[in-house]
Amino acid sequence: MAGPSVWKGLGVAGSTSIVISDDEKKEIQQDVEDLEEEEERPGWLPDGWIMEVYQGDDGTIYRYYTSPISGLTFTMKSEVLQYLFSGMDERFLESKNCAADNQLINNSVYVSPTMTYMQMTHEWLPKGWIIEVRAGGKNMNKMYKFYVYPPAGVRLFSKEDVLLYINKSEITGFDTNGECDTRTKDNILANVEFNPHSLPEGWVKEVVFRKTKTGVIRKDPYFTDPVNNYSFRTRKSAMLYVQTGKVPKRAFIQRTSVHDLYSFEKSADLHESLKKRLDFAARTNRKSRRSLKSKNSSLTEKSLSDEESSYKFYPF
Repeated sequence: MAGPSVWKGLGVAGSTSIVISDDEKKEIQQDVEDLEEEEERPGWLPDGWIMEVYQGDDGTIYRYYTSPISGLTFTMKSEVLQYLFSGMDERFLESKNCAADNQLINNSVYVSPTMTYMQMTHEWLPKGWIIEVRAGGKNMNKMYKFYVYPPAGVRLFSKEDVLLYINKSEITGFDTNGECDTRTKDNILANVEFNPHSLPEGWVKEVVFRKTKTGVIRKDPYFTDPVNNYSFRTRKSAMLYVQTGKVPKRAFIQRTSVHDLYSFEKSADLHESLKKRLDFAARTNRKSRRSLKSKNSSLTEKSLSDEESSYKFYPF
């Protein structure tokens, strides 16, 4: 008999490593194969779905049903039917189609050329990389785009630089003529991530940077769908929209799409909507000064009014 080997059993109940012989391993695998052959595919399961049957150490039978489109796996018939009725597979396909080309999709919804252009022109960007947008220029009237790989702390300035780093691990320096400081976080406008985790292909995550009146940098995330351009403040609400098709009350369509804002290369004139992010602290301080001035003015008027009253009662 062949020597013993460590083998991890199939299914949930068999997830603990146990020591068995190779002959016993073959017998168990054969039992599983026989079990799958004996198990008939249910009529309610759509064509293309993957059905897997496992047997635990205690003899319990485990069934798993996987969607060929989303890759999601379920263990109960009721869960599969609920998923099918939600139309989630269709929305996954919509997102994938609109990320691939510019055409009419379900219900004659048109995907703008700008949105598709940005998605298609950044397909080369590897998973895990983000786009960093910073303000710069002598009068902070320009915006600069960088490609950042956070795990390695790498910041590059062009597609060619990113591909060189990926293929040869070479880091290319960049020069903005001193007009964009990358040593500070104060001039970061946004971080943009394509195809964020747990959302269908084509979605975009934008983290907007704003400086508060106290000098603290606030980061606000937005998740934008590629079909109708709805933006959501949380990943949870975005996933709920994907699953149900219902638009939450707090969802909105941005006046200037995230795709329009960041479709430039290297640098461009600062978009009007982004100037407000830089002016946030200044506007807040100006507002505070106006309020203080108004308050002081009211106190002065009240003081003068009291003096006038005293003059009336006690004339000189």
